Amino acid sequence: MKSHLLFAFLFLGSLAYAQYNFEQIDIWSGSNGGTAKYLTEFNGELYFQAFDLTPSFKKLYKTDGTQSGTVQVAPNLNGGAGYSPESLTVFNGDLIFTAFVSGLGTELYKTDGTEGGTILLKDIRPGSSSGMDFNTNNDLELFVEFSNELYFRGRTNSSIELWKTDGTEAGTITVKNFEDAQTGSPDFISNNGKSYLGVVFNNELYFTVNRSSTFELWKTDGTTAGTVLVRGSFTDPISNLIVFDNQLFFTATESATGNEIWTTDGTFSGTQIKYDIFPNDLNPFFGLGSGSNDFFIFNNEMFFSARSYDAVSNTIIGDELWKTDGTVANLVKNINTTVPSSVEGSGLNLPKFTTFNNELYFTANDGANGEFGLWKTDGTEAGTIEIVSVTDTGESFQFTRAIEYNGNLFYFNFQQLWVTDGTPSGTEILTDINGVNSSILLVQSGSLIQFNNQLWLEGFSSANGSELTSLTDTTLSLNELENSIELNIYPNPTKDILKIASNTVITKVEIYNYLGQKLGMVDRSNIDVTNFPVGQYILKIHTNETIQSKRFIKY
Repeated sequence: MKSHLLFAFLFLGSLAYAQYNFEQIDIWSGSNGGTAKYLTEFNGELYFQAFDLTPSFKKLYKTDGTQSGTVQVAPNLNGGAGYSPESLTVFNGDLIFTAFVSGLGTELYKTDGTEGGTILLKDIRPGSSSGMDFNTNNDLELFVEFSNELYFRGRTNSSIELWKTDGTEAGTITVKNFEDAQTGSPDFISNNGKSYLGVVFNNELYFTVNRSSTFELWKTDGTTAGTVLVRGSFTDPISNLIVFDNQLFFTATESATGNEIWTTDGTFSGTQIKYDIFPNDLNPFFGLGSGSNDFFIFNNEMFFSARSYDAVSNTIIGDELWKTDGTVANLVKNINTTVPSSVEGSGLNLPKFTTFNNELYFTANDGANGEFGLWKTDGTEAGTIEIVSVTDTGESFQFTRAIEYNGNLFYFNFQQLWVTDGTPSGTEILTDINGVNSSILLVQSGSLIQFNNQLWLEGFSSANGSELTSLTDTTLSLNELENSIELNIYPNPTKDILKIASNTVITKVEIYNYLGQKLGMVDRSNIDVTNFPVGQYILKIHTNETIQSKRFIKY
């Protein structure tokens, strides 16, 4: 069963009409839903995890984008009817993933896309205990590629070790066991909503090790002997590793400085604090430094959030937008002039920054209404502006899974799919939890990926439940859309009363000028435009079935 869900939205700035078509691939018939997670493109097809029909096991599926072309890759894996494939990663012509099979635990597998080619790559921990991390988080990247090999954390007993694979069983080996000195394990690093194992810098892989009470920075050249400690004795987890300006930046905590920004050249002496943005002695109430977080490179500068202290006014500046060119760090803008932070953190493990049309997008709270709005910046104070706020939309913003598609930016706002062209009038919700504008009521927290010139996600409808869902942009030009509209408006041009003829119920009508400014909204089919200035206008007509738009001229 395939659900075709069609509705239209208008972006007036470009004088084109954006119309989006939602379709669900119904894996589990009825309203139960098969769900669809870990969406990954491989060999021209889209792979994902979904529930089987009965007895509701999670399995590996693939699709060419059609209902008939959506099939299970492997009905069974190592004798297991259900195996929960996760962390799908393309590597050396195969799709690497982890899977849990009863009696074997979570282990490492690979597939070439065929049932026979879906095999156990390595039983890292023989028996029923797991040799691999169990990953239910789309933002946790278990694997990192370095020097034509894939690195990951493995477990042969109670300890967690650094492993690597070349894609063969014989080439899947331990790099380093950290119990040789004292109990410890490679740790995941968080930055801008992602968690990952390591970062490649100067032909070495840098990663962190958790010793329970202390945290260490390590590096490896891929050999056991070449896996060495760079610097240790940090008091909190190391995070935000990123290569910028030929330096490796990260955040780390020492008692003397608190949490601040560091850099390293790979040596102990060359691992030093780079920016002490909030010196510990300035305000003992915090005592944790600047808490710099979420490093993101944009236009040859690194942006991040940090709290600081203004000695001139003797006030604390909460988490605000900062940037550096690799030499000096500067505050971009103090968005919320009260102590509370303005720039949204990624404590929920969600991305904060993304780029679109050569601007940096994020969410922030200016303190006006206590809620987060959608913001953008060109890197200057004057160019850091709010696009829409809760006052404009009735929605507080959470900005996640952002992706550019056909000239617009699509993103998840909590469990709703939104789109923006960077203007207030071009920022709209595409799903609707109340079921007014869309049969797709909400989206599930997971992937948002472009495939076959469509956007793919896990969408929920009352008819099908949570299923693999595609969104197709069928944007029409002004003339093309007018030729396809069944609604009629007359007289056009008009000088006073404009009437709408329709064979369905009109729920509301929005009126825009050609600058994209919303002039008003009515709920009737007769509209008095007597007091409108002479010019061209757009009606955005909402019915029970669709949203359509029509141009009229006032003379």
